[in-house]
Amino acid sequence: MPKRALPVFLILLLAFSFSDCAYTTAGGRREMAYRHYVQKQIKQRKRAMARAQRAANRELKRKMKSVQPSEPQITTTIESAPGSWSEPVAPPVTVSASGATANQTENEPAQP
Repeated sequence: MPKRALPVFLILLLAFSFSDCAYTTAGGRREMAYRHYVQKQIKQRKRAMARAQRAANRELKRKMKSVQPSEPQITTTIESAPGSWSEPVAPPVTVSASGATANQTENEPAQP
């Protein structure tokens, strides 16, 4: 019996000598439980959001199927706002070809 007790004792000694193991201390167990809780809550929140999104998409598809397309309508209005600013326009200038100079050649057009 003592020959078997020594290896078992050494294995237990090694297992409990590592105090960094999360499940050996009360604080470690609490931390692992909290991590598990947080991951579970995140997973449930994601599932709920996905379910809500799918339901919203189903409702949108139902509404789109029931809507009857109408004829396209174009509505335009022109309004003059009182006191609106308008850009001043210069009077038109008349240019005649009779004012061309004699030193221009046939290829060049008359400059105004």
